[in-house]
Amino acid sequence: MNNKILLVFCVVTTTVLAGCTGPMESTMIESTQSTESTAVPARVSFTSPTLDRPEDLASQHDLRNSFDGPILMLWVAAGCNGCHDWTDLIRSEMEAGNISNTTSIISVHRYPDAEDSAAVERRYGDNTSDHYTPWPVLIPDASTTVIDRDTGEMTDVGLYEAFGEPVTPTLQVMGSDGGLVWTSDKYWANTTVLGEALNIMAEQEGIQ
Repeated sequence: MNNKILLVFCVVTTTVLAGCTGPMESTMIESTQSTESTAVPARVSFTSPTLDRPEDLASQHDLRNSFDGPILMLWVAAGCNGCHDWTDLIRSEMEAGNISNTTSIISVHRYPDAEDSAAVERRYGDNTSDHYTPWPVLIPDASTTVIDRDTGEMTDVGLYEAFGEPVTPTLQVMGSDGGLVWTSDKYWANTTVLGEALNIMAEQEGIQ
């Protein structure tokens, strides 16, 4: 009798433990995969079409290959007054000779689901516009993901996530190695903030 009770106890215990162990192992695997899929690489690049003007230098850019040295990146929207202000300040500083023609500058459209490329073209692409942009304007779509510069592999990390979910306007400096080294989301253009960005770019050029 005791042997039968012991046998039943062992069978029940084994069944219960097996039922708990399976889902726990599955959950741990899923959790690990989820963590791995959302890790943002330290150094990134991305590819994007442009407005395809002579000023854009190409119809599409991969930041790894298209630009030398650090990049000054301005996130813009067509209807963003602060973006217009920053664009005008950077352009006027270039025209005054305070920013070298060899400085890599790009504007990146932030809200493709809300504004089409035609709106961006009208606001920034036309050289008769008040907010004409004489440097490359990139127009990535909302599904754009980034490339891990260390591995050369495409990731499933979204472009906006990789750059800290920037609002508009946001001014950023991307280092020569693809790392994000400086960010300002100051809404209205400011020569002091722009000077800080340019100084950081100069420092980055010195450590290449």
